[in-house]
Amino acid sequence: MKYKIGMYGGSFNPIHMGHVNNIKIASSLCEKLYLVLSVTSDPKEIDHRERFMWLKNITKDIGNVEVFEIFDTNTSKETYDWQTGANDIKKYINKKIDVVFAGDDYKGKNIWESLYPESEIYYIARSDINVSSTMIRENPYACWDYLPNCVRKYYTKKVCVIGTESTGKTTLVRKLAKELNTSHVEEAGRYICDDAGGIDNMQKYHYFEILFKHKQLEKDALDEANKVLLIDTDSLITLYYYNLGFGMNEELDIAFKNIAEGISKLNNYDLYIFLEPDVEWVQDGTRTYGEQSIREENNIKLKKIFDDNGIKYVCINGDYDQRYEKAKTLVCDLIKG
Repeated sequence: MKYKIGMYGGSFNPIHMGHVNNIKIASSLCEKLYLVLSVTSDPKEIDHRERFMWLKNITKDIGNVEVFEIFDTNTSKETYDWQTGANDIKKYINKKIDVVFAGDDYKGKNIWESLYPESEIYYIARSDINVSSTMIRENPYACWDYLPNCVRKYYTKKVCVIGTESTGKTTLVRKLAKELNTSHVEEAGRYICDDAGGIDNMQKYHYFEILFKHKQLEKDALDEANKVLLIDTDSLITLYYYNLGFGMNEELDIAFKNIAEGISKLNNYDLYIFLEPDVEWVQDGTRTYGEQSIREENNIKLKKIFDDNGIKYVCINGDYDQRYEKAKTLVCDLIKG
């Protein structure tokens, strides 16, 4: 190793492949590299816990890197107290810093030289991966290839397709996912219903299983998503079916309602597409409410659940091709911002 103790810092708002390249170079040149996350009070900054998690995730297999944070009360880079920050870094490391790593866009500005006169300053060329956090914040989808996988999840848009039974949710989600080359989340209730022996044999505990299974499927699919994740139904749909089957009369029912609504708040999806029941009802072995008057009545009940939970949705009707084209336009517009 050329150096014993090295330091590389930044706000990493967000971290990108240029940063990752710098970390790789810096860690290869030091016995120990201290990676510093600088946090200000700027409300527009990505939550520092998110950024810290990214840095830990990216460096978890690099044995000689230690990540830590320093905090500043200023609200922007323009008012950032560089000297106090440097003092805090030196205090934490508590050893002579042999080398400070920086991007070559700082070269000639004498910032690092004045803050760390006892250290060598090693400038890393940005030309290899010419991207910046500012570029990403302005349009993360245009810079998608420069985002580490763990950061992509943060920027992935989540689109949930909802509606009563036999409105084409599953087919629409699958078709959109193929068109947009991304992952999707299947309706967990369909498989749990099959395992239970059919809709008439579903017990209350099956609906709890659906809530938790669906959330796990979403977590797994998010790892593979490409800019957008398509989701077939959500926890409020499960609440709707639970209510149709059992009502809300017992303590367990209220507990289920609270969990379903809590998961819905946690989901915080970017777009809800509501499919109206104006296509032909098709029996697939798990459906019960085929009469059109009942479909329309249940449609009103479902909308009320979403309205009561303060969730905005976009309604789509028409035949299957019309629904697909309308939904595709909505999703593409969402990605474009």
